[in-house]
Amino acid sequence: MAIFIMTVFYVFKDKRYSPILAAYIVFNFLFFIIAPMLQIHEVFANNDLKMPTKLIYKDHLMIKTSIFILIFNIVFFVSYRYFLSRKVVLKPYFKDKYLPIHLLILFGVCLLIFALNFDHITSEYIDNNYKVNKDVSKSALLLKEKIVLMIPFPIFLLSVYYLKKAKKKSINYYAIIVLSILLLVLLLAIKNPLTEKRNALGPIYLTIIFFLIPKLLNTNFKALIFLFFSMIIIFPTISLITHSGYSLDQLRAKPKLLLYQLKNHGISNTFTTLNYDAFINFAATIEYVEGDRLSYGEQLSGGVFFFVPRKIWTNKPISSGEFIGEYLKDNYGNPRSFTNLSNPYVSEGYLNFGLLGVILFAIALAYFLYIMVIWLNGFDPLKIAAGFYASMHMIFFLRGDFTNGYAFLMATFIVLLVIPKIYFLVFRAAMKKTKTNV
Repeated sequence: MAIFIMTVFYVFKDKRYSPILAAYIVFNFLFFIIAPMLQIHEVFANNDLKMPTKLIYKDHLMIKTSIFILIFNIVFFVSYRYFLSRKVVLKPYFKDKYLPIHLLILFGVCLLIFALNFDHITSEYIDNNYKVNKDVSKSALLLKEKIVLMIPFPIFLLSVYYLKKAKKKSINYYAIIVLSILLLVLLLAIKNPLTEKRNALGPIYLTIIFFLIPKLLNTNFKALIFLFFSMIIIFPTISLITHSGYSLDQLRAKPKLLLYQLKNHGISNTFTTLNYDAFINFAATIEYVEGDRLSYGEQLSGGVFFFVPRKIWTNKPISSGEFIGEYLKDNYGNPRSFTNLSNPYVSEGYLNFGLLGVILFAIALAYFLYIMVIWLNGFDPLKIAAGFYASMHMIFFLRGDFTNGYAFLMATFIVLLVIPKIYFLVFRAAMKKTKTNV
């Protein structure tokens, strides 16, 4: 009922463009309503109480999980409506007359980045993108793949912004058209289904589409329908490639491998697999807390300070998804059980602070969505990009676990907002110093 009321408000009452709320609605509908219903139905249909993560079905556990989710949704919606009621004055965006020069300089930087990381990029084409390089730390890999190799992303978006604002008959306009095409080719060469997982590809590609053809996703209704359709059809199909475990050479030599994946791991089976394990992992978290204790912020600290390497922070907590995965392995699995599971955002709140955590995390999420809506309805192109990227990333973030969702989102915000700002500040300072010397 809470999700239904939220959907009615979103489609008919919400006047601001807010695709991030569409993502929240779609996530709850698919992961907390449809998926658990089908998974519980399968439990009784097969007369086997083991759920997809091997957690044993218990009536009281399913009811308790549903109640906490309901509380989370009510608190979130009330908080979100409250934040939206506040008046906001949108600041105009500073127009830089040197933007074409900046784009040329930054394109050169992108080419340098591509050249310096060419071996790493080509190795991802040769090997499947789930192969773990044990010689490289997770922090170093995050820095390289989510920040350094993402730098062409904001540069391309700025070039599109320039083309929409510039005079079409100027020399700069045609030069930036060529530059935009080259940047797009470079970006797609670095970020594609053979080099990146779908949880990162979706937000990147959709943000590009939004900047190129905004009319496709420029209303709340369009955003809601598109995200719902994407989660049912598009992303499960992409998953057949990114989770296939096959390299480019294998797929090129035997295209039938994809048909094999479709036949044995088809889209229709998605809701009863680990791809939709958010509800039952929250249930497992509740069961763990009942038998042990709350984390009281210990688990949360590992996510918030994700950038601190384990070599420095030797007792750094593992992610909550892995933590609950280990619990399920020890109590319901076997030595070979898969432990790298998701753990939804609401579960993170409960694991750390119980019912209070569910309430506080709901308020914090509502405020974050409110800020993203402000950015999306503003004039700064990179804040608009960050807001839209966050909207498309939100389903992955809500599914969890918190450590990975938060780390990937913060890394993208650094690329979209921090690095360009530092560049422009340095450039303006240098220009000011040059004029002073003259």
